Amino acid sequence: MRKGNVYLYYGQGRGKTTLAIGQGLRAIGEELSVVMVQFLDYNHNKEYIPLKKLEPEFRAFRFEKQRESYKDAEKTEVLNEIMLAYNFSKKIIETGECDMLILDGITDAVEADFITEESVVELIKRRNESMDIIMTGTNKYNSIADCAEYVYSINVEKK
Repeated sequence: MRKGNVYLYYGQGRGKTTLAIGQGLRAIGEELSVVMVQFLDYNHNKEYIPLKKLEPEFRAFRFEKQRESYKDAEKTEVLNEIMLAYNFSKKIIETGECDMLILDGITDAVEADFITEESVVELIKRRNESMDIIMTGTNKYNSIADCAEYVYSINVEKK
């Protein structure tokens, strides 16, 4: 049986989503299935749109309405959208529907107080051992990082 891993890509630098998508592309090359759920990640249309062409092996989901920033909306509206994404992710994990689950921008949802660190840790702990989980976001939370086998800091050295 395949052993899955948990990855965390965090930091101020660009490329965390691209790195996660690259891992997903490698996975479909190995005939694995990938699901990506985006949390508070509004600026990646250039990455999101081409993913639709990779279905059904690589499926991407976004539950937030299209807007420049979550700060442009009512907090309860965004909270409902984030909870849809979280519950969908939970269902994917419970059903084992994919081999790799990418939770794009999930630590940003924690930073914005839409979900808790504990709820992310709970998600990770529910996965079966063969599933990979990749999480991205700006900030590192120790309780989340402690659940990961691989933690990468992506930072800008020069602009």
